[in-house]
Amino acid sequence: MAKWALLVAFLLSGIQSRAQLWQPVKPLSADYLLWSPTRRLRPSDFQMQVRPQNNLNQSFAFFGIQLQGMNLDLLGKGANHMVQNFFQHSASYLNPVDTLHTALELRYMQTEWDIYEVASRRLRQQLRASAKRIILIGKPDPNELFRTAYDEAHKRVVQYADETKYGLFLDKQLEWERQIASELAALTDFATAK
Repeated sequence: MAKWALLVAFLLSGIQSRAQLWQPVKPLSADYLLWSPTRRLRPSDFQMQVRPQNNLNQSFAFFGIQLQGMNLDLLGKGANHMVQNFFQHSASYLNPVDTLHTALELRYMQTEWDIYEVASRRLRQQLRASAKRIILIGKPDPNELFRTAYDEAHKRVVQYADETKYGLFLDKQLEWERQIASELAALTDFATAK
């Protein structure tokens, strides 16, 4: 029995040093806002200060996805929290000149953030489905899964911007909102907030 315990301890220590690629999950600072199914973006979220006489002709929102935690966390109830989809207040601004289109811009940027949430949930799904292999053999590489998910989300955001002309084609905007809502509903098991 002692031999088996030593073997398991040896294997786990080797696996952790080989496949442990993340830091422990830490809460985000107040500058960041995690995606929520109920809390939508609002003008007060955009806190980056731009100079009054600028050449900016549209608003900008900074979204990101991060992966943190330890491989063994994939087996626990908190596995979904290893992938965080966030908005950064201090790196985002609304066009201070064109307040007429603020509601349209907020709607567009919320949908963009929702696209990143779909990507986050798909990544959580892949990580949880691969948890045992990641822990035992270090494959697939969680960082590679992350890069692929982020790249696909970014391409999809570009497609969304193109098809909706940054949310100005309202019929296309509505189509995208319906599609994203459907995808989010199908991936409810991989949400961090219900």
